[in-house]
Amino acid sequence: MIYEKEKRYIIPFGDVPSPRAEMPEISVDERRENFTEVETGFPEKIAIQEARRCLSCRRCLGCALCWAECKPEAIDFDIPDEELELEFDEVIITKGQDNAFYPFNPQLGYGKYADVITDLQFERMLSPTGPFNGMVVSPLDGELPGRIAVVQGDTGDDEAHLLSSQVLGVNQSVIALDKTKDLEMVLISPLCESFQEKFFAQAEKIPGLQIIAGSPESVEKGESPKEPLLLKYSANGENKQKAFDLIVVLTKPKISPELESLSKKLKQDIV
Repeated sequence: MIYEKEKRYIIPFGDVPSPRAEMPEISVDERRENFTEVETGFPEKIAIQEARRCLSCRRCLGCALCWAECKPEAIDFDIPDEELELEFDEVIITKGQDNAFYPFNPQLGYGKYADVITDLQFERMLSPTGPFNGMVVSPLDGELPGRIAVVQGDTGDDEAHLLSSQVLGVNQSVIALDKTKDLEMVLISPLCESFQEKFFAQAEKIPGLQIIAGSPESVEKGESPKEPLLLKYSANGENKQKAFDLIVVLTKPKISPELESLSKKLKQDIV
């Protein structure tokens, strides 16, 4: 589909949860010999559904509607790239918001199901200054989830990574539980020795949080958007499965090639 102005392309996405609602209008007979407004506006229920549908996009669709509607014409898609030379006394290279991570099991459904997100995305959701104003909601339909699984994406033998990610999973669970009434959090990960020695005893006492020593294997979902996510995992030598409204995958941070290249070029370590 092509937008009417300057032939800007609208990029289609298959995971948009529902079509746009049609604006109700008065009948043709009611329009005759008067100036009554034809469009009656959405009733409250439909208006709320439309707002949630719009928020579910989660990203720029490339539709250029913002550009078309911006009266000051502050948005310019045609600004050419340019190189600037700046002088500084010292340069510090940090990971910042690079947000790169190592690939993990594709069977977990990330990129396939809108309600499977990474720990980085969950952190943004929990942030009071983030796109969700700190509310824990489904990226699919804007509903409050009742059960969330935090699962280990990289189940290797990297003790340092497992410890840091498991602590992160517990901390994010505590924040989510504090923000959402009647929420159930489940952390599923191979528990490393350091975590079991230092943190497990305290973590298992957190109300609303269940910790399972196991390995997540796959995520499935029915055809209906309203159906929950079915997480399959192994624990204690048995294959198990549970239904969840939202799944958060713990990732292993990775330095992007661009940062590594910059580090070598400037002869500076990444801190």
